[in-house]
Parts: sequence; structure tokens; C-alpha cells
Amino acid sequence: MAAIASASAVRPCVQGLSCRRPATARAAPKAVRCTAQLEQQKQRQQAVAAASAVSVVALAAAAPAAQAATEMMQLAEGEPFIVNIGWAMLAASFSFSLAAVVWGRSGM
Repeated sequence: MAAIASASAVRPCVQGLSCRRPATARAAPKAVRCTAQLEQQKQRQQAVAAASAVSVVALAAAAPAAQAATEMMQLAEGEPFIVNIGWAMLAASFSFSLAAVVWGRSGM
């Protein structure tokens, strides 16, 4: 008889018939659900705050390295003084060459 009673207590739901859920499987009250949703929302906010704090620290740590790289590129782009002297001498010799041609032909 006990086997029949346990079989009738745990019967599968048949399509079209309504089956009652056991008392332990009832949905949580609305207040409990709202509290759980608020807790999840707080956890998400804390996770976002932690991620943004980590990114701010990473940016602050990367700033000196970026500044050093920029300064290094500025030094690399500049030309040594001897190169500037060479360009100045080339421009002067070109100008003197034109002046000599103009003087040799006695004007334009």
C-alpha cells in the first residue's frame, strides 16, 4: 500500500491537466525577489566600480612610460648640430654659385 501511495504522490503532469507543485517549490514572495535583485544589482555595481578603479590605476601607471617614449621620439626627430651646419653650407654654396654666375655675366 505504501508503494501505491508514493506512486500517486509523485505522478508526472499530463498535458492539459494542472498539477500542483509541492509546498517547498512555491515561488519566493515578491519582497524576497526584490531583495535578491537589489543584491545582484549592488554586486554588479561593485564589480563595475572595481573594474574602473583598476583601469584608472593602469592609466596612471602607463602615463610616465608614455611620456618617456614621447620624449625619446622628440630627441630622435631632432638633427645633430653638424647636420644643420652641413645644410647651411649647402645653401650658402648654392647661393654663392648663383651670385658668381650673375656677376660673371654682368647682371641678369
